[in-house]
Amino acid sequence: MTLSTRTFRHGHAAQGDWHELTQRVITQLSARESPGDSALVAGLGLLYITEGLSDRLPSIAAKLGERFPGVRWVGAAAHGVCVGGAEYAQEPALVAMICELPADSWRLFSGSQRLAAIDSARSGGAPRTSSALVHADSASAALPESIAGLAHRLDSGFLFGGLVGGAESRGPQLAGGVVHGGLSGVAFGAQVRLLSRVTQGCAPLSREHIVSTCTSHYIERLDERPALDVLLDDLEVGGAARDSRDGEEILRALPAERLSRGLMIGFAPPDVARGVGFGDYVVRNVLGIDPQNRVIAVSTVPRQGDRTVFCTRDQHAARADLVRVCTELRDELESGELNALGAHYVSCVARGEHLFGAPGVELGIVAHNLGEIPLVGFFANGEIAYDRIYGYTGVLTLFVEERNATRI
Repeated sequence: MTLSTRTFRHGHAAQGDWHELTQRVITQLSARESPGDSALVAGLGLLYITEGLSDRLPSIAAKLGERFPGVRWVGAAAHGVCVGGAEYAQEPALVAMICELPADSWRLFSGSQRLAAIDSARSGGAPRTSSALVHADSASAALPESIAGLAHRLDSGFLFGGLVGGAESRGPQLAGGVVHGGLSGVAFGAQVRLLSRVTQGCAPLSREHIVSTCTSHYIERLDERPALDVLLDDLEVGGAARDSRDGEEILRALPAERLSRGLMIGFAPPDVARGVGFGDYVVRNVLGIDPQNRVIAVSTVPRQGDRTVFCTRDQHAARADLVRVCTELRDELESGELNALGAHYVSCVARGEHLFGAPGVELGIVAHNLGEIPLVGFFANGEIAYDRIYGYTGVLTLFVEERNATRI
C-alpha cells in the first residue's frame, strides 16, 4: 500500500492529417510515463474528434490502442472539441485523456453492451452503479425518455455528457468499438468520485412565472394571465403595441438591443432540487406568438406547474456564472480536502467563441480558476446533467480523490 496520486494525462492536436495528429497526441500522452513503462496496465481513455475526422475514428482508436493496449477508449465525433485553454471546431482536431482509475471501478456501455452494475460484489448487496458519462445521438427516438430512464437506473441518478455529432452529420461514437446511434459511454462505481456543476449561458429578462395552462408546444397562460401579455410586460412593451392584435406591430415594439442574442425561455419543475447550481433551468427557444389568442409557441412541451423565466444569451452573465461554478468547485475541493485529478467539460455549440467573443476564452476561464488540471471535452447539440437535456449551458465535471489517498 502506497501513498500516491493517480495520473490523468491529456493531449491535443489540430491541423494535419489523422495519422500525424494521432501521433502528436500519443507523444503528449507518453510524456508522463515512468522510465520503462511502455504502456499503462489499465486505464480509461476519453477521445473526442471534430466532425472532419469522423470517418477516421476507427483508425485513430486503433492506433491509440496499439500504443496503449491496456486502455479502453470511449468518446465521439462532435461539432467541436476542447482541452485546457483551447477549443477547435472548423479544423481537423482531436483531444484525448487517459484516466488512471481502478480497473473494477468502471464499465463501458452502448446499445449493444448494456449498462453494467459496478459495485455488486463490493457492496455485498443489490448491484449498484453510481454515475455515468453518456454520449447521445440527437436523432435517437424518445431521447429525453431514454436519458431519464438511464439516470433512474443509477444509484445517484447522476449523468453527465451531451448530444454528439456535428453540423452536417450524426457522427460515430466510441465505446470499446465504434457505435452508431443511441446512447453510449462509461458507467462508474462509487469508487470514482465526481464533483459537477451546470453553468448557464443566459440571463433572465425579468422575474419567474408559473405555467398555468399549456397545450402541446403552446403556453396559453402564465400566472393565470395570457402568456403573451406576461411576456410583453417583462419586456416593458407599452403603448398601443401592448394590447395590439397585429403581430408585426408587436414585433416592431420589442426591445431589439435586449433581444439581440435571441429570446429564450427557461423551464424548471416546481420541486427541482439537484444541487448543480442556482438557476437550474432547461432553456429553450421562443418560436413565435399568437397575438389574437395571446399565446406563445416554444420549442419544447411545457407542463402545467413548471417554473419558467424569459431570458436571452448574455456574455457577461455567462462569464460570471462560469466563474461562480469554478469557485464553488474549488471551495468544495478545499473543504473536502480533495485533489482534482482531471476534468471533463461539455459546452453548447452556441457558447465558445460565439458567446465569449474569441476561441479559448471559455476554457481559459476554467483553467484560470481551477488551475492547469488535465481537461478534455466537446461542444454539444444539447448538454446532459442528471436526467435532463439542457441548452446554452456548460457541464463541468471533476474526477477527484482524497488528499493523501491510499492506493492498493
